[in-house]
Amino acid sequence: MFSFSFLVYAVTFTLLAAWFFFKEDNNKRRILGSAFFASLIGYTSLAFFISPTSVNTEQYLGNLVFLFGANLILNTFSNSRFAFWSIFAIILGGYYYVVEMEDTHSSTRLDNLDPQGELLIELSNGHQLAELSTILERYQLNTQRAFTVESGEITDLDDYYVVDIPENKVNHYNQIIEDLQQSGLIDHIEHNEQIQLSPSPKESPASPTAKKFGLNDPDLNKLWGFGAMEVDLFYNFLKEKQIRPTRKAKIAIIDTGVDAKHEDLGDNFVSTKKAYDTDPHGHGTHCAGIAAAVSNNNRGIASFAVDGSFVEVTSIKVFGASGRTTQRTIINGMLLAADQGADVLSMSLGGPSFDKSQLAYKRAVDYVNTKGGIVVAAAGNESMDAKKRVPAGVPGVITVSAIDEELNLASFSNYVQNVNMGIAAPGVNIYSTIPNNTYEYFNGTSMATPYVAGLIGIMKSIKPNMTTKEAYKLLNSTGKDTKQTLQTGKLIYPFGIIQKLSN
Repeated sequence: MFSFSFLVYAVTFTLLAAWFFFKEDNNKRRILGSAFFASLIGYTSLAFFISPTSVNTEQYLGNLVFLFGANLILNTFSNSRFAFWSIFAIILGGYYYVVEMEDTHSSTRLDNLDPQGELLIELSNGHQLAELSTILERYQLNTQRAFTVESGEITDLDDYYVVDIPENKVNHYNQIIEDLQQSGLIDHIEHNEQIQLSPSPKESPASPTAKKFGLNDPDLNKLWGFGAMEVDLFYNFLKEKQIRPTRKAKIAIIDTGVDAKHEDLGDNFVSTKKAYDTDPHGHGTHCAGIAAAVSNNNRGIASFAVDGSFVEVTSIKVFGASGRTTQRTIINGMLLAADQGADVLSMSLGGPSFDKSQLAYKRAVDYVNTKGGIVVAAAGNESMDAKKRVPAGVPGVITVSAIDEELNLASFSNYVQNVNMGIAAPGVNIYSTIPNNTYEYFNGTSMATPYVAGLIGIMKSIKPNMTTKEAYKLLNSTGKDTKQTLQTGKLIYPFGIIQKLSN
């Protein structure tokens, strides 16, 4: 099945080829030239105005180069009708196979979509879902509201529906998208991608820090990151200046759940929903300990929160025990956290995306911001550009890379120089809480992220109205250089931040 965009491009290509071929016939050239430019305008409109999800800017420019380059080659065979049109057919067929079919194969990776709801569609304002009944019935599509929001007046996410394509209609996947786009009733279509939690392998014990922090938590010496970030200076400054919070800030761990009964978390934990207060995986509990472990309680580790008056932590479970979830589930978790009054969303999750747009994520971030929250996300563990990952590359997110004990970019960490707000934190050999009152060393940008979220929690407890941009500006301006600052961003430096906040 040819896509509509390919058909328009093929017509444009054919008209230009004919214009070259009939170069000796002025009447035909005049007609063909007018038709070509009309078709080119149509293709341009399709790319940028009518259906921008079907052709992106990079693809459009590449197609123009191919269009004129191929026809310059064809022009050398214009003296032979057979050779000219045979080569034309080969070029057009090759284009379809290499570009169009390859794009189809890569962009429809159905194995990476939620089999219970492959598409997310945004219904245009003023239209009802019933107006799509012809298309829905033709392909036996099932739909339901995609997102639950408390304040629908501040977001368009309440116009989104998830579309479930039955197994016997999956072979019509591209045509379904084409029909929805051409209906005039849809503003936007995205894939409801699945995300697998990145593994956090256990490591051998880190080199102990020799710094003294003035707390009685027995495993503080295992937190090499506290030494690198000079948390002792931060603690001492809080004590000397008697700095107290304006109010307690809430940190939401968007993850696999949290063991609410853990000995080193319970006193700082507040429940959003009972089902979220267990953690069959362990990942979320480890992140929660980094962000908000109870300090100075003669147990385990500590967090930046030197006592229980600065922050509290809650759990929003978006992963099952298998460590798998979907874009829709994550966004609903973000919306719930915002509606529950979270000041900081700690998102140690994500993955590479093949969608050309991440509008739903962007709107979710905007919703969180409007509700007063800040989104912090892991850069990812693929040794690639974090901008190509979601939600790390979504505008409005503070994106966190991981550094090792030598202050180098961790071998697995994505780099953040191309995202809008990149920052660094320790992410190798990180010791923290796991379920059943135990502790382990994990690796990952997942571990770096809650360090940043925990620090922003402290910042928001002192200055509750702080925005994302203000928080990042403070993190960046006070941060320490690493050995690869361009790739990592600045290493967070709590002492520098608390000094500025106290002025």
